[in-house]
Amino acid sequence: MIKQLLTATAFIAAATAHAESSGNCLTNELESRLITADLAMANGNCHLARASDESQAISALEYAHSWFLQAQALGSSQAREGLDKVENRLALRRD
Repeated sequence: MIKQLLTATAFIAAATAHAESSGNCLTNELESRLITADLAMANGNCHLARASDESQAISALEYAHSWFLQAQALGSSQAREGLDKVENRLALRRD
């Protein structure tokens, strides 16, 4: 079991690093036990960066918000800043 968890964690870390560099962010559901605050923050930031593309801004902001909420629930001290950025950008789009 430990070996599987370590393998899954290594895979997720590698996938996240690749996602950030290529602009492909994780959107599929992962088992909650595999998600860390750092992973959630990385994916929130990845989706936030994607939000600069107008064709996918709303969905990217929604994904970012979800990831930042997960990061906050997992104890990230940086999550509130990400949530504020997303909420401000969504508010600007509504005006």
